[in-house]
Amino acid sequence: MPRLALVAASIVLAAAPGAASAQSVRVSPTLDTELTWTDNVNAERNGRDDMILEVSPGISVSRTGGRLTGGLTASFRNLMYAQETDQNTSFLSLNGSGTYEAIEDMLFIDAAAGISRSNLSAFSGRGPGDPLGVSEDNETRTWSISPRVESDLRFGEAGRGSVRYSSRGFSSKEGGLGDQSVSQWDVSLSDPGGFRFLGWGVAYSRTDTDGDTSTSRSSTEEVIRGTLFANISPQFRMRGIVGYETNDYSSGNETNSDIVGGGIDWYPTDRTAISATVEDRFFGRGYDVSFNHRMSRSVWFLSASRDTSSIGRDLGLVAVFDPRCLDFLQGAGRPLDSLSEDERELLLDECINSSLLQTNAVYVNRSVRGGFSLLGVRNTLNFAVTRSDRSNLSELSGLVPGDPFLTSDRVRTTSATVSWNHRLTGTSALVASLTRSRAEALEDEDLDTRRLSGTIGLTRTLGPYTQGSLRYRYEKAEGTTDYTENSVTATLGMRF
Repeated sequence: MPRLALVAASIVLAAAPGAASAQSVRVSPTLDTELTWTDNVNAERNGRDDMILEVSPGISVSRTGGRLTGGLTASFRNLMYAQETDQNTSFLSLNGSGTYEAIEDMLFIDAAAGISRSNLSAFSGRGPGDPLGVSEDNETRTWSISPRVESDLRFGEAGRGSVRYSSRGFSSKEGGLGDQSVSQWDVSLSDPGGFRFLGWGVAYSRTDTDGDTSTSRSSTEEVIRGTLFANISPQFRMRGIVGYETNDYSSGNETNSDIVGGGIDWYPTDRTAISATVEDRFFGRGYDVSFNHRMSRSVWFLSASRDTSSIGRDLGLVAVFDPRCLDFLQGAGRPLDSLSEDERELLLDECINSSLLQTNAVYVNRSVRGGFSLLGVRNTLNFAVTRSDRSNLSELSGLVPGDPFLTSDRVRTTSATVSWNHRLTGTSALVASLTRSRAEALEDEDLDTRRLSGTIGLTRTLGPYTQGSLRYRYEKAEGTTDYTENSVTATLGMRF
């Protein structure tokens, strides 16, 4: 099968010595163990307690030199329950990504693969990223491969062209989503400073989405845009946009629409970046706005967007819902201990706040995300809030049971997270987080789940290759899912 072949290829690419020196390749066998006591093992209204032991041997591979860079973590997770022995399970957990520079400064090949188990439903069962949500029905496999050609062209001030083909997909047992794949072509040619004050650019994209169930039929979207740049100053640039798009999202009928819009790119300081784009699209007003500002001891960010999407696009990176996604998001094989404290916490926010929607429909997603990190000598405080408001764009009939668009054309998910890291000594730290979230179907009162989860724990480095932790977790869900859970987990992780 192509997905399994890609997984194997990713492992080979990450570990192959290639032309770089041996010092750039790092291979580390791992052994992670966890012992968890929970008073609600099945996440039910009147649950029972249980003890769960997890033993997970694995391997971590990273490469940071030469034409091949990337990282991969794989572990064979084995969970054994003291009482609910019928829930005993073993499965492969894998996250990997890499880039190969086939032709220097021109042809690159990006690849990624992942296998994970986590509940995709925003309304029922355990919350996204819950470490005990490892039912076989929750297993999801993702893969992607993307060759791209990028080149600095010899015309104008900064002529540049690129061609990218992306093939990605996923398979999931949960809710009968089945296998889905997305193929996308992106071609662009631009010279933002071609005439010094004025610049230009043109871009074309085609996205084909395929599914193997009656509720995830094939669809195609094509978009072409032309952009005129006005370089007001080195720090400020304006953009005018015209284009044309076509798709068959609505019951297979072709929809055609003009695109008219504009935007700005503003860099008032070296630490501040502001970008905004607004367009008239076939679904109404589309936009993409972002603000990022870094100070000596703080990071601030805000973003808002409205565009079409689907689970096939959103699920391109398994890391966003895997409870161990930090190992993957560190990127390009960078070991976790090489990241600064603020980078770790920002990645953790990405893991906690990312939300998916279990549906085969194409939808318009209006999302907002903002937050900040305050960085001290021994303390790091992070706050992040996200909201996604999705409107059904497809007119599919016979959606699978559990699909929120079956009874409502609008679904909204909101979450707010605050996390704190206090370094006690050079080898130990106290960590805590609190998350409040809500998922609601605006046209179906029966689909409304509110969650409150909090964790507090102590982590300690026990040796050069050994780390342990003790963590308490509380979770409460009300509405469509109704339960309360307390759990205590002790972990011991070793790297060889």
